[in-house]
Amino acid sequence: MNRILAISGTPGTGKTEVGQLLAKRLNAQILELSDLAKQKQLLLGRDQERDTFIVDVDQLRHFLVDLARKADERYIAVGHFADEVPVEFLELIVVLRCNPVVLTQRLLQRGWTHEKILENIQAEILSECTAQAMTRHDSSKVFEVDTTSLTLEEVVEAIEAILSGKGNQFVVGQISWLHTLDPKLLHQIMEERTLPLKPQKA
Repeated sequence: MNRILAISGTPGTGKTEVGQLLAKRLNAQILELSDLAKQKQLLLGRDQERDTFIVDVDQLRHFLVDLARKADERYIAVGHFADEVPVEFLELIVVLRCNPVVLTQRLLQRGWTHEKILENIQAEILSECTAQAMTRHDSSKVFEVDTTSLTLEEVVEAIEAILSGKGNQFVVGQISWLHTLDPKLLHQIMEERTLPLKPQKA
């Protein structure tokens, strides 16, 4: 039995809130992977420039294997490296996406620096979390949900639909900021390294 449902995505896409509500609805245990890595000291050190801990993904993967082998309940693993969930225990992985303009506003509200926000919205534009998930797991187990204009409940309902086998509209390939954002805006973000601070229709 596959025991771990993974929720990945760029910071600010809503992973934590979605994971918490989904865990309640599914009577599952939530695993905040960043917190777990800190608690269990599954770390390689600290990235001073980015002001973040560097997670030892090999140790994290081993920990998840041990946990899944002993468990008789469903877990929901949440984090932008949730794709590290071992293949044999992965139920499916849902990558949460968000329009980079909206994502910028969310990250500004967190008080993040220009460089940290820029790095993350560029990653979102390039679909990095989805690409990582597709590299590590069978494509039939990878889905994307655009959280930009959805409520928390709507995102959770979308994931529940995917779990019930009704997630065709969430298969990978439906979301591409490279195709929907204005080329000038993309150049501003990717080449000029400027944050998009004005509303942008996707």
